[in-house]
Order: sequence, then structure tokens, then C-alpha cells
Amino acid sequence: MTDGTPKEINPQKIVDQLYDIALDPQSLETFIDAWNEAGLDAQSARQTIDEINQFDIAHQAHLDRADTFLARGAATDEAPDLAHSLTPFNTLAAFIVDADLKVVASNAGAQQAFAIEDGARLNALHFQREALDAVNDALRAAFRSADTPDHLLKVALPAARGPALFQFRKLQGTDANARAHVLVVTTRYHWQAALGQTLEEVFGLTAAEQGVVRALVEGLDAKTISAERGTSEGTVRGQIKSILAKMNARTQSEVIRLVMSLRDFSNSPDPQSGDFETPPLTQGSDWLQAEVWKPFKTLTLPDGRRLDYHDMGPITGAPVLYSHMGYCMARWHEPMLRLAYRTGLRVICPIRAGYGHSDNLDPKADILGATRADTKALLDHLGIARLPYVTQGNDLLFAADFAKHFPDTISEIIGLCARPCLPGDRHYSGMGKWHRFFLSTAKHAPHLLKFTAKAAVTMAKRIGVKEMFRQMHQSSAADMSVLQDEALSTVLIANAELIAGKGTNVSQAYTMEILATEADWSNLIPAVRETPMWFINGAQDPSMDVPTIAEYREAYPWIDIEVIADAGQLLIYQHYETVIPKIAAAAKRA
Repeated sequence: MTDGTPKEINPQKIVDQLYDIALDPQSLETFIDAWNEAGLDAQSARQTIDEINQFDIAHQAHLDRADTFLARGAATDEAPDLAHSLTPFNTLAAFIVDADLKVVASNAGAQQAFAIEDGARLNALHFQREALDAVNDALRAAFRSADTPDHLLKVALPAARGPALFQFRKLQGTDANARAHVLVVTTRYHWQAALGQTLEEVFGLTAAEQGVVRALVEGLDAKTISAERGTSEGTVRGQIKSILAKMNARTQSEVIRLVMSLRDFSNSPDPQSGDFETPPLTQGSDWLQAEVWKPFKTLTLPDGRRLDYHDMGPITGAPVLYSHMGYCMARWHEPMLRLAYRTGLRVICPIRAGYGHSDNLDPKADILGATRADTKALLDHLGIARLPYVTQGNDLLFAADFAKHFPDTISEIIGLCARPCLPGDRHYSGMGKWHRFFLSTAKHAPHLLKFTAKAAVTMAKRIGVKEMFRQMHQSSAADMSVLQDEALSTVLIANAELIAGKGTNVSQAYTMEILATEADWSNLIPAVRETPMWFINGAQDPSMDVPTIAEYREAYPWIDIEVIADAGQLLIYQHYETVIPKIAAAAKRA
């Protein structure tokens, strides 16, 4: 608060400002200033203003109408970018159709394999009538389905290529009124020129041998390959023998597995179909830059939801589980990744539900239970039994909850600018105005949170994530300094597009998460006291101040807390040379 006495506030003025925000989300900053100056971030101040205490009842209708206006404006600003849903399948033939069975988006694999074009009717596919009817029937069934189970269909394709599996997945829209779409992913492999170049440079395969490898990956045997190429079967078998020798493989299956594992390294981001508006690799780019911009991987969870995750550093390195914070700081820049390789650190970062293109949860879901289950499913999928949990900011809650339920999995908890639970309101007054508003609102005025979170995301889309970052971190010189490093700034902006970029909207997920972090979870940290826990915090973090860090030490004296004077909330990017080796040492201890 600006002083000890809250200013008088007219409840009708609040209503007027809500409509202002709905019409122009950039008015949110004016609203935040008025709210904070009136002292409404403190429970004691709110209790003195009866009208505000009754806001839920007296003004909920206004809030609902303003929310509707805001949603309409956001929908006008941005139509969904369906091409993003194809990103995880850029090595396969995949496309999306609408309820009229018209292709609305397709990737290069589908265009190559099926001569498919965006805007074409599915009937234009050169399939046998029986196969086309089966595909149409499967699509109609997917559109009729109330839920979204994946459906598999074996489809006979023309020529000698044999059958392929087609998977049909109904896409969930962010808007209940949004037009339905079905994603079709096939097992027809999309061969990219960069992969052939890699096979030539690394293994010395000739163009003819690359063609044989491609055919093997597509499931053809020597007899079929020879028929397609107009050569003898003996010639093909000789080429296969040469390929095995050059690739140091014992079987054709090993060749196929090796080629499939190479695709991420050979697959540079395509600005037309990449995850976000990140720069493509430039002439002469090396493997390290490719590692920065490689696509996220995708796991289908037991309930059918999509969970993306980022896997950075050496695949054989000591792993850590890494949380991305509310800003979705998932990617690292080149110097950080170089240090990860040098220290043998593998970083596993789940993209939580609602961030990026990971499917949202039901708004009434248990956010802690769901995040815990999603994280465990990912670790089981990767075959990782024990590792440290590196958490940033508010995400400490998720780490403590996970360690409580799976104490044998988490070797230690490392908090970067971590915010453990504190009673009372004093810690809010030491925050920057944006953090202070959203976190205190989650605690004392949750009815406003959903609307204002939507407004903040819409505002970021309109003014750009870089300008939004400046707005939210203007009180932290350390955080603002990262924008001066062009390479680092580019990575941070790409990260921020996971929450407010084209085709993304984190407002629901963010709302659910900070409602959980600002509730009372003080019992969780003592419950995991047996798990070693240590923090590195920044004195310029806009979500806390130095007196608040002193309160952390008093409330949780067994936690070792190091404070870096010239660090903000993005501490790991500013002081990675200090932080990453410490994380790597913890990973090796596990």
C-alpha cells in the first residue's frame, strides 16, 4: 500500500472501470493502480468497506457482462491458428478437417503423401472408394462424439505403399461456441531433405542408399523396394548390407530406430509451421542453436489430454525436473545449454496444462492433483525414477506437493526465487504493482481474478509480450536488463508466447494456479522436511522484497536461502553461470 490509510473508492467507479477494461484491456493498468492505492490488496482494508465486501453479490452481473464483452473482443482480435496443432507431427503426414469434411490445415507430410491442399474437400483425395468412405465415416463419428477419444483406422492406400494407420482426434476449442475440428494423424512418414543431408554427412550414405533407408522407414521390404526402383532384389539387399556397415547397425530395425532418433536434430524449425513466432535457423547455424529452437515433445496422457514437454541438454545427462513458472520460461539460450552439456545436465520441463499447446484441465479440476499426476506420467514415460525438482517462483507449491506424494522420486527441492506460503498480507506490499494486484486478488477478491487474468492476456496479445514484460517488471532493474541481450531477449519472448502468443491463452490455467498458491498450504513444506530444500532468491524480484525473504527464513529455518543482490525473478537467466553448476551437482547427487 502507498500509505497506512486506504483511499475512499466508489464501487460504481469499479463497475465503470470493468467495462473500460472489456472495451480496452490496456485500461487494466489504470484499474490496478486505483485498486492498490485504495488498499484493497489487504484484507483489513477490505473489511472496512462494506460495499466492496459485497462485490460478489451486488456487482457480479456487471462482472459477467464485462467478461462477455472482453471475450468477444479477444475473439475478434485473434482467430485460432489450427496449424499449431500440427506441430508435434511434422515428421508424419497430418491434417485437420472441419465438420464439412474440408481440409483447413495440413503439414508438408500430408501435402507430399496425399497431394492434399488446404481448402480442399476430403473427397478429392486419391483413395479407393472403400478407403475414402471409411475415413469419412470415422470423421463423422469423431464429430458426433461428446468426448474426445482417439480413434484408429487402418486405411489401404494406392500404389505399392501398403496400408497406413489413421488416428482421428477431436480438437477441443477454447470457446464453447467455437467450430469443431478433427485432427488426422497418419503413420505415413514425412522424409525431410535435412535428414538425407545428415545421413550423407554423418554416415556417408549415397543418394541411392538414402532412398533405400527412406523406404525401410516407410515399412517396405527389399522385394517391394526393388519393384519400385526397377532394380533386382539382390541389388537392394547389397545396398542394405552397405547401409548396415556404414551405420554400424546389426539389423534393419536398428537402422530405422536410429533414423527416427535423428529427426529432431535434422529438423530445423519451419517459420510456417513452427510452434511459435521464433526465428528460423540462419545460414551456418550450429547444433547448439538447433537445440535452443527444437520443437517440444508431446505425451498423450491416460485421460487423452496432450502434454507437451521440453527435454534440454544431453540425453545421457543427470536429469532434473524443471518448472517453468507462470511466464512459461521453458527454453534456455545458447550459453545456458552449452553449460548444461559441459556439466552433464539433462533438463526435463513439463509444459503444464493450459500453457502453450498442452490441453487445459476442466476449470473445476483439482489443479494440484492433476499437475502431480501429469508430472508422474511424464517421468514414468521417460523411465526416470529419482531426480531433483528445480522450481521457480510460485511453482514451489507443485514441487512440495509432488515430493509429499512421491518422496522416493524427489531427491531434493531447489527453489529459484521460490515463494513459500506466508500468513497475512504484509508480503504483498513489497511487490511490484502487477504481482501485488494479481496475487493479493487471488487471496482476497477471487471473483475478480478470472476476468482480470483474461484482460492481462488480451492486453499482452495487443501490445506484444515484450512490452507486457516491461510493464510487469519495470520495478526490477535486474529483470529489465535481460531485454538488452538480444539473443536472450529473443528466447524470453518466445517463452512468453506460450502464454499469450498466437493460438495460446493461459488465463484459465493461471487463474487456477494462483488461487492455489495464495491459499493456505503452509502445512506442505513441513510435511516434506525430510527432503533437502534450498533456495536462491533475488533481491530485485518483483514478487517479493528483502524483508519478505527474512520472513521466509523465520518461518522455515531449516531451508538454506541464498540471496543474490543484483538478481530479479528471472534469476536463472541472469546468473546461469552460478546456478546451473549447482543444479548439475544436485542432479548427480541423485
